[in-house]
Order: sequence, then C-alpha cells, then structure tokens
Amino acid sequence: MEEQLASYLEGCRKNDNRYQELFYTCCFQHLMKICLRYHRNYEDATASFNKAMFTVFTRIKQYRGEGTISGWVRKIITNTCLNELRKATQFEHKEISDAEMNDFNIDPNVYRDIMKKEILDIVHDLHKSTRLVFNLFVMEGFTHKNIADSLNISTGTSKWHLNNARTILKQKFYLLQQHESNSYAK
Repeated sequence: MEEQLASYLEGCRKNDNRYQELFYTCCFQHLMKICLRYHRNYEDATASFNKAMFTVFTRIKQYRGEGTISGWVRKIITNTCLNELRKATQFEHKEISDAEMNDFNIDPNVYRDIMKKEILDIVHDLHKSTRLVFNLFVMEGFTHKNIADSLNISTGTSKWHLNNARTILKQKFYLLQQHESNSYAK
C-alpha cells in the first residue's frame, strides 16, 4: 500500500483527478476500517472517511515525507472521526483509581474462537462515549492523558470508560464463548 500511495502522491499534489481517485481507492481499501471502528453504521463511517480524504487532498502539499504517507492519512482519518464524535458525545464524569484498573484481567482463551466481525459488533454495542475511549486507547494507542486532552475530560474519566468497556466486553465475550461451547456440545 505504501508504494502505491507514494506513486500517486505527486499527481495528487498537482490536483490530478486520476491520481486522487487512485489514492482514494487505495486508502479506502486499507483504511476505511478505522472509520468502521468508530461509527456504528457504514454510512456514517463513509461520511467520516470522505471528510478525512477531503482534508488529505486539501493538505497533501503539507506532507513532507516525514513518516509514512499511510500513517499521515491514518492520523487525519482518526482525527476526523474523533472530531465528529467529540461533538456528538456526552461523557459521564466518573473516576476510577489506578489500583482498580490493574485488578482487571481477561482470560486470553476468551478471544480464541471469536471472529473479527463478532468483536466489531460487540464493540459497536458499547455506549458511544465508552466506545470512543476504548478505540482511542486500544486501537490507536492513545494514553489516558492524550484521550483526556482530546476529549476535554479528566484522565480518571478516561480510565473509567476504558474499565467500563473492558467489563462489558468481558461479559459479552464470556456469554459468546458459552454460546459457542453449547453449540459445539450439541
């Protein structure tokens, strides 16, 4: 993907529609999944992706080759989703201590038989604010401080939402695993 994007870069900088279409298509194939993690439906995810790509094309001359082009685009996509969800999401300001966070464990065997689509469906069922914090922490690698600064919440609230997500996911994964075990036993 990186080589493809690099080969289209100069044409995109010249506003050549052919290269922009190729660049867009390549990004869509590989990076649309980011939007799907943040949005519950395909239409909203596509709308965010399109807004992000508009930003990419209007700022493409600012890309200086520092880091990968896909990393630069990925950051724009993530920030676009984050900006949209920040406007529409209300956070409950709850706190959790570091000690409580460290007490939380999930048995790795829970994930063994779960398909990607099932995991995505379970994550999409989380409350919007909890899902947003979970995605930023787990999928994007943000720290609680980064999340707090980005969403204008406290780090304790970020930790609470992550813990809440983990608790809900643990319960749902356990139920899913039990359902799978019962299905195989029949």
